[in-house]
Amino acid sequence: MSAFQTELQTLLPDLARFARVLTRNEDDAHDLVQDCVERALRKQDLFQQGTSLKSWLFTLMRNVFISQKRRETLDRRYVAMADDGNRRVQVPSQVNSVFLKQTMNALRRLSSNERQAIIVLGVHEGSQHEVARAMNEPVGTVKSRLCRGRARLRTAMGFDAAMLATA
Repeated sequence: MSAFQTELQTLLPDLARFARVLTRNEDDAHDLVQDCVERALRKQDLFQQGTSLKSWLFTLMRNVFISQKRRETLDRRYVAMADDGNRRVQVPSQVNSVFLKQTMNALRRLSSNERQAIIVLGVHEGSQHEVARAMNEPVGTVKSRLCRGRARLRTAMGFDAAMLATA
């Protein structure tokens, strides 16, 4: 082990204290010490013999810390900018409008009994028994009208069984 590495090892507790002062967080301080030591070992040839290694390491740590904070600030700005960009985009609504118009046109083409069964049971979510009582019809008749109406509506809208099975 070189003299540089030996002296660096003896300064680790001082580096850890300084890192805790900078970061105010134990885990971040450990990461900062590790980043500082890694950079010091990579840049060892830039250290001038005869000068204070402690001062050089503290300056190196401060610069690493400042660089990390700048990078975090830029990351936060980028994320905020990306979020703002997403909010400015409006989801197209014409597809829903066109689909609703097509559905209403297909409903108009059904018989009045089938249309009434689909609207009351499907849209207003009434029960089949209530509809049968209100129409003075058997429940089976209401159920069959609903079934036929749904089938004709699917056909009018161009939905086939394979499409509905994968949806």
